[in-house]
Amino acid sequence: RQPGAAVDVLRARYAAGQIGSIAIVHIGNNGPFTVAQIDEIMRLLSGTRRVVFVNVKVPRQWESPNNVTMAEQVRRYSNAVLVDWYAVSHNRPELFYDDGVHLRPEGARVYAALIASVFAGP
Repeated sequence: RQPGAAVDVLRARYAAGQIGSIAIVHIGNNGPFTVAQIDEIMRLLSGTRRVVFVNVKVPRQWESPNNVTMAEQVRRYSNAVLVDWYAVSHNRPELFYDDGVHLRPEGARVYAALIASVFAGP
């Protein structure tokens, strides 16, 4: 989804009372997003115990600006944490199909394990 469409989905879930205690947010693969969109996401998720933002690895011009914006903005919120998918995947072309965007099965396993590591105990 485009970032704006993702925010719209989140608004609908919020209105329907479908926000849980943990949210995983991965936006920015399909286009640039703004600080205002992150602020809106965090407004909608203000009652969420933990919001996990996953940065992007996508061979597009918006990859770096999205990752910089996300890193800068996530630290503003005490209930948010950043998962650095870019760092884990940027030198691992075998995780992606030839388009460099979509994950192969091994890429999906690495991605899921990275997110799960946020919730692992010490």
